[in-house]
Amino acid sequence: MSVMQATSVAFETSCNFCLAVRRQVVTSVNAVYDGIVLGQQLKTNFRVAEQLAGKGDYEGMTVAEVASLINEETI
Repeated sequence: MSVMQATSVAFETSCNFCLAVRRQVVTSVNAVYDGIVLGQQLKTNFRVAEQLAGKGDYEGMTVAEVASLINEETI
């Protein structure tokens, strides 16, 4: 095997390793990001539900019930 072939094989192996690591990191980061976004959305929906509960169209409903309705529409 020539030096050029050995270099090519080494480069191919290292690139595949880097791609595998990149895929794993991206997958993990995406999961964390999605969790943060979902948490913020739920928190915001609850705060809105606190303002709407017992008023207007939501009269007689608890905060949890209103939050559940909002969550169905936004998540």
